[in-house]
Amino acid sequence: MTSDQVRLELIGNGHSARVPFQVIGPTTEVAFLEELIEEYFGGMTVPPRDLFAFLQQDPWVQEFFGAPELVEGNLDGHQVADATFTNQNLGNKLVQAGVIELDELEELLEQYRPFAETQRFGEFLRLNLSVPPQMIDLLLNPSLFDASGFNDKRLGERLLDMGAVSEAQLEEALAAQRTGGGRLGEILAAKGYISPGMARFFSQAKVNARGEIDYAIS
Repeated sequence: MTSDQVRLELIGNGHSARVPFQVIGPTTEVAFLEELIEEYFGGMTVPPRDLFAFLQQDPWVQEFFGAPELVEGNLDGHQVADATFTNQNLGNKLVQAGVIELDELEELLEQYRPFAETQRFGEFLRLNLSVPPQMIDLLLNPSLFDASGFNDKRLGERLLDMGAVSEAQLEEALAAQRTGGGRLGEILAAKGYISPGMARFFSQAKVNARGEIDYAIS
C-alpha cells in the first residue's frame, strides 16, 4: 500500500484460515493502519481475504493510502501447490520447522514491530535470543551447513548442533530408545525436549545441490 509519501507492507505469516499480520513502514502510518485493522477485526490475526477486502473498502484507507496491491502469495490462507520451504519467509520457516508455534510467532512479531524499520526479523531474534542462532543460520543460509555434512548427520547430531537439545537430554532419549525402542524424535518430543514438528523437520530436511533446504511443508 502506498501514499504520496510512504509505502506500507502487510506481511501475513502462516497458512491457516486466520494468520497474524505485520505492518512494515514509518511508525506513525503503521500505528494508524494497525489501529484501523484492530478496531475492525479486534486484532491483527485475521483471514487474509477479509483483510484485503477491508483495505479495498475502508474510506480512511482509501483516503490516505489508496487501493491495496497483492504483491506475493494468495488470499486463501493456505499454501499453494507450488509453494516450497525455501520460498517461505523466516517466520513461516520457524513454524514449519517446529521451532516455534504460530501464536509464538504472532507474539514475536508484535515485539518486533517497533524495530522493523531498523532491523531484519532474523537480527531481532538474534539480539533477543528468542531462537538459537544456529537455527536462524540454517534457515537463512543452509548452504553453510552443507559443508559441515548436515545431510550425513543423524537426528540427534543435528539437534545437538542446532542447540535444540542438550547432551544430557540426548543421552537420556538414546537410553530410552535402547531400552524400549521407538523413534528418537518421538521420544524427545514425548519428553517435551522438542516439538513433534521439529522432530519431523530434522528427520527429513536435506540441503540440496543449490544450497537450499528440501522439505515438504505441511
